[in-house]
Amino acid sequence: MLLWYYMFMAIKKTILVVEDDLALQEAIKLKLEKDGINVWTAVTGEEALSILKDKKPNLVWLDILLPKINGLEFLEIIRKDSDLKDLPVVVVSVSGGMEKVNQARSLGILDYIVKSEGSLDIIIKRVEAFLK
Repeated sequence: MLLWYYMFMAIKKTILVVEDDLALQEAIKLKLEKDGINVWTAVTGEEALSILKDKKPNLVWLDILLPKINGLEFLEIIRKDSDLKDLPVVVVSVSGGMEKVNQARSLGILDYIVKSEGSLDIIIKRVEAFLK
C-alpha cells in the first residue's frame, strides 16, 4: 500500500503557491487539490526558498507583493541558482503595472496574471494549463 502511495504521488503534479493572503492561499489550495494537484504553500519568499532546497514542484504560483523579499527578488534569486533557474513560474498578483510585468517577463516567467482580470476559477484554469 505504501509503495502505491509513493507511485501515485510521483505521478501527481505539484504547485508551490507563494501567497501572503492566508484566506486566498487556502482557497487556491482547496481548488487545486480538488483538481488532483499536490499543493505546497509559503507565505514569504524566504519560506518558499526553504521549501525549494528539498523539494521541486512542477510549477510555482507566485505573488509579487510579499513581505520581506518580494516576488521579483524571489525570481532573481531562483534564476541565479543552477538547480532552480529553469523552474516554471506563473505570477499571479494584484500589481499589474507595466514595469513589474516587464521585469517579471525578463526573468523568464510563463505568464503574468492580474488577480482582478478574472475569477479565481478562471485564474486556476490558466495556471493549471501550464501543467499539461
